[in-house]
Amino acid sequence: MALSPRIELKLSQSLVMTPQLQQAIKLLQYSNIDLVDFVTQEIEKNPLLEHEENAGLSGKPAENEPLSDPGPDSDQGAGRENNDAQQTATADDYLNNPGGENQNTDSALDTNFDNEFNNDCPNDCPPGTLSNNDLGLSSKSMIGGGGSFEDTDFAMDLRLSENISLSDHLLGQLNMLSETANDKIIIRFLIGMLDDAGYLTESSALIAERFGCDIEEIDRIVEIAQTLEPVGVFARSLSECLKIQQRNNDRLDPAMEALLDNLEHLAKRDYNILMRLCQIDAEDLKDMIEEIQALNPRPGQAFNTAISQTVIPDVFIRKNPKGNWIVELNSETLPKVLFNNHYLAEIKRHANNKKAKEYLAECTASANWLVKALDQRARTILKVSSELVKHQDAFFEKGVKYLRPLNLKTIADAIEMHESTVSRVTSNKFIATNRGIFEMKYFFTTGISAVGNEESHSSESVKHTIQALIDAEEPKKILSDDKLVSILKAEGIDIARRTIAKYRESLNIPSSIQRRRNKNSAF
Repeated sequence: MALSPRIELKLSQSLVMTPQLQQAIKLLQYSNIDLVDFVTQEIEKNPLLEHEENAGLSGKPAENEPLSDPGPDSDQGAGRENNDAQQTATADDYLNNPGGENQNTDSALDTNFDNEFNNDCPNDCPPGTLSNNDLGLSSKSMIGGGGSFEDTDFAMDLRLSENISLSDHLLGQLNMLSETANDKIIIRFLIGMLDDAGYLTESSALIAERFGCDIEEIDRIVEIAQTLEPVGVFARSLSECLKIQQRNNDRLDPAMEALLDNLEHLAKRDYNILMRLCQIDAEDLKDMIEEIQALNPRPGQAFNTAISQTVIPDVFIRKNPKGNWIVELNSETLPKVLFNNHYLAEIKRHANNKKAKEYLAECTASANWLVKALDQRARTILKVSSELVKHQDAFFEKGVKYLRPLNLKTIADAIEMHESTVSRVTSNKFIATNRGIFEMKYFFTTGISAVGNEESHSSESVKHTIQALIDAEEPKKILSDDKLVSILKAEGIDIARRTIAKYRESLNIPSSIQRRRNKNSAF
């Protein structure tokens, strides 16, 4: 057969990801904040859209049709508005029609969805050793054992109200120093190298190489910088930070310096080693530890002006008077926009050329697409949330111990959607429950095999059980990982020792040896 160019007619089917379809998919994984930003951008680009003002008032002009009405408020929010025009979708309706309503509609988004369904050493220390009892110390006061170091001379509320950063505070003091211009230039550079706690994050060698001077010169300038307030800034380690503060308090004697050089022994409560290194007795060691407790290991955090963002749930779950779980969208997270039909009619009367008509048609199509995209996003979130509550009803009734193993495929098969869709829906979404606010992905956990033919256990519930067992252990009966394996197998959980160790490390629980030392030295 000769090879030559020719024309052939071929018919095939393929899935084309249009820009609008891609954007609709992105909407699914948007958080409530990202969604509001996106809708705001659409309103700025589309003259036919506008923010809804005075939402919920009955006297709203008829020419403005809401594209996304607010859904029902939860018990945590404001009072629910009585609106007979809104329809309620129960879980029975959803279970009978998993596919949901026809999404190919231009009708206004109804977010008043209510889904319901029925529930179907103190005395055991080796001879010659010291414990916290001997020193009169509590376990909470030890480094590495919950010590707070929260005392500080700098009022946190004043720093936050003034909104002064650590850099601004130090630069203000730098202008009052009588050092040379070169020294001030290097100190200004050092200020920029501080972390949030006020520690210097770059070594003297690298700084000296950058400025082309000796390391001794940099160390001299760092010592000058360490005289600035708050006391303890520009330290290279926790030990140096505490030494600076003790030197400022005129309490840095050789014994204290030896103690601060061996903080790892203090964290392990090796009191006998510390007394030998510092050449002091138990009473002096107790006084020195109390002095350290009064210091601030993070002097720069008093100027941390970062504002914590409150998590706003996307879905509320609560019980109705009949004892059924109700799943509803949070109306406060849904964008409130209006389509101005009156403005559209006015523009149409003056749109005489083809370019104006095409622009008007494009704006109208964009607004209709926004209606469908928001409607589909809200309904998909509701479907996934309803299935989560259906599968994890025991968790809401009894707690974390009864959390069941769950994967994306189980939810996807139930609502007849793809796993990737469920993954996008559960990203950056939060549910407010009777047990707190959780990210949707929290309810998807791997399963741990059960002994015999029993139902498998969720990894989160197993972690909760491990934490409860360790919290309840006695100082004389510390549970090793092997012992935990035996206890869990007796409860029907088939788990390996290495899995216990992995879960224990993820929970920041120390080993049995360290726990025995900590609890035997507790006051």
